[in-house]
Amino acid sequence: MPELNDETSVKAGRLIFVNKCAVCHGGQGKGQVGPDLTDNTWLHGSSTKDIFHTIWNGVPEKGMRAWKGALSGKQVAEVIAYIHSIQGS
Repeated sequence: MPELNDETSVKAGRLIFVNKCAVCHGGQGKGQVGPDLTDNTWLHGSSTKDIFHTIWNGVPEKGMRAWKGALSGKQVAEVIAYIHSIQGS
């Protein structure tokens, strides 16, 4: 899967994140029920491939649903672009 990092993808990913992910990860990705996505501590890996796998398949034992079937591969890539844009913030 190609890594997206253009402004259009980041903006699209932010919209998806706010509507789908923020309920657990917080509006700024700093964590609530789900972990903080802005720090350097990644439970399941921080590469594009690792994050895609986590989003696509979920982490049922931690309460994260699988998003395959609800989001397209491109939408997941856009969310990853947004997540990478907030790392270290």
